[in-house]
Amino acid sequence: YFLGELEKCVGDPDSLAQLFIKHERRLHMYVVYCQNKPKSEHIVSEYIETYFEDLRQQLGHRLQLNDLLIKPVQRIMKYQLLLKDFLKYYRKAGRDVEELQRAVEVMCFVPKRCNDMMNVGRLQGFEGKITAQGKLLQQDTFSVSEQESGLLSRAKERRVFLFEQLVIFSEPIDKKKGFSLPGYTFKNSIKVSCLGMEEQFEEDPCCLVLTSRGTDGSVTRFIMQASSPEIQQAWLNDVDQILETQRNFLNALQSPIEYQRRESKSNSLGRNMKSPSASASGLRPHSSASMDRRQRPCLLSYNNSLPSLHPPQHCSASKAVSNPCAATPGAAHPPLSSHHQLSLCTEVRYASGTSNGLPPCSQHSMQV
Repeated sequence: YFLGELEKCVGDPDSLAQLFIKHERRLHMYVVYCQNKPKSEHIVSEYIETYFEDLRQQLGHRLQLNDLLIKPVQRIMKYQLLLKDFLKYYRKAGRDVEELQRAVEVMCFVPKRCNDMMNVGRLQGFEGKITAQGKLLQQDTFSVSEQESGLLSRAKERRVFLFEQLVIFSEPIDKKKGFSLPGYTFKNSIKVSCLGMEEQFEEDPCCLVLTSRGTDGSVTRFIMQASSPEIQQAWLNDVDQILETQRNFLNALQSPIEYQRRESKSNSLGRNMKSPSASASGLRPHSSASMDRRQRPCLLSYNNSLPSLHPPQHCSASKAVSNPCAATPGAAHPPLSSHHQLSLCTEVRYASGTSNGLPPCSQHSMQV
């Protein structure tokens, strides 16, 4: 169906951009495919020399199954390159490029989501249902120390995933142990209903402190050292937005009439649209290199099943008395590798930091 319409664009190239915009939701199938790719890689690696090799010879195929399974991933990147070439030459010709720009943004965002979900698919040991945690908003590698009951652990490398409903801390699997592909072992998590965030520390722009509140009032602190200020700021923005959403939900339950009155004044689809007050320089899209950092993301999300592409807002948090990262063992680690990420920002306070305004919940789950 899509291929047939794509072939028609050979005779009508002006319809190419609209084709990708119209089929953005359909192109989401590539995200699902990539989410399952780690499973397919495991199955193929088990039987590549036996069952799948016999099948290849019977069918007379020249390519191995691995070569065929990677083709959908390569295809989405080819679509992106095709649209970028169209955009370049349309600009040179002085043609209208508005729709082409939107199409390029769609095909930059889809591969980014694919990359994100392939990483999530390589997470091992998480007992919950990963698809029930909402959209993946951020993922990056941090140096993380945990502080509970006054005891501060040694900083360790962690791959951290920020979902709409959960923050997951995982340990990268050492390739020296015989794993050829990247993988992650679940170590800890924070439910968003338990989540809080301490204020930003100007003297260490790479430090981010998340907290988890227990039913007994105890607080566990996760002191996270990012590899760059841009990563820290992107996470700060997204966590702020999550906590603001939680707070709004609580306000809606407590005062539904007042909440509805306030929302009716909103100027777009129930979401208060703020003018982008900060420069896009230094801020980055969600988490993979497929997006051009030098360009602002599109202001519209054409697929409601995907995260919004609204540009990040700079959140200025007040300065605190002390910097927790200064006392973090191993905080001066060399920069860690990372992927790339985005969001909105609203400031909410809880104690000395930020919280969602919800009552304490059960302690975050942990796996030693």
